Amino acid sequence: MNESAMISEIDLEIVNALQINPRAEWSRIADALGLSAPTVARRWNVLASQGQAWITPAPGQRYLSAGWSAFIHLSSLPSESEALIERLCAEPAFGTVSLVTGGHDLFMDCFASSHEELMDIVTGAFPKLPGVTHREVVFVTKLYRQASEWRSGTLEPARARLVTAEPLPEHPGYAPDRLDAALLEELAKDGRASWAELGAACRVSPQTARRRVERFLATGYITLRCDSSTSTQQGLREVTLVLNVPAEYVDGVGRFFAALPNCRLSAQVLGAQNLLVTLWVRDYLEVQAYERELAQRAPGSAVISRQAVVRTYKRLGHVLDQAGCSRSVVPLPLWREPS
Repeated sequence: MNESAMISEIDLEIVNALQINPRAEWSRIADALGLSAPTVARRWNVLASQGQAWITPAPGQRYLSAGWSAFIHLSSLPSESEALIERLCAEPAFGTVSLVTGGHDLFMDCFASSHEELMDIVTGAFPKLPGVTHREVVFVTKLYRQASEWRSGTLEPARARLVTAEPLPEHPGYAPDRLDAALLEELAKDGRASWAELGAACRVSPQTARRRVERFLATGYITLRCDSSTSTQQGLREVTLVLNVPAEYVDGVGRFFAALPNCRLSAQVLGAQNLLVTLWVRDYLEVQAYERELAQRAPGSAVISRQAVVRTYKRLGHVLDQAGCSRSVVPLPLWREPS
């Protein structure tokens, strides 16, 4: 039996429901899927224990108001590539590490809780890494769409609406403290840990744990995201376009890509390029259609590079095996107590 056959349609529906609402009550998901709550919980626990799916903190829509992010391309000596990837996966600031086609070997995203911390990483981390021959860093300046907003579409719309979360009351920005940072670290290990489990791990009451988590989710700085292994992605292939778009068009193009159902990421960046877009496609030829649309919408735009992911070694802090299953977690420094 091949790996994809091991993931049932029901499991795919559960994953899709948790993409929509990562901490939805099992009873709510069960009602939408026509199952019992114990059945949904049991099937999710099997997926999670196998590393086939997981829930973890991720940058929210307002993350750039509180934290910092960059994309990094690296080239390396072939003899050092294995050691380099191992070091990159062990570094908390490097959230995702992928081997890619194109002019560079590796593509990463980088997170820091302050500008100074990001500068320290950019200037201090790379001289210590083995085999790096070239690096290119661009800072993220605006997010149009993030991977946490992507949905597989397995559930029909009517059932998807049944699990959609009610919006939390908006909360003004605030400075995180040690408890917030501790809760985030626990959620990185298990994004569906109960309020009692979170409270016990952080030595507070379940009520306090819930209030704090809902508070930082309501700020929009942090969200929760359901990711899954290669076997749940149903033949999708990850492609990133690095673009240079005339300034008068860049917002419109960023929003255009963000509105596509298969867009995982659309971000404005500061560098030789100004827009980076990640798409999940079934056929690489689909990319040409998007480039033709780009030429019509934004004359003068240039595609700086096209890269297809060969293998992802780490995704948002989760270190993955060859099948894309989560095998360990290195929590991201998304939000830390001010020093």
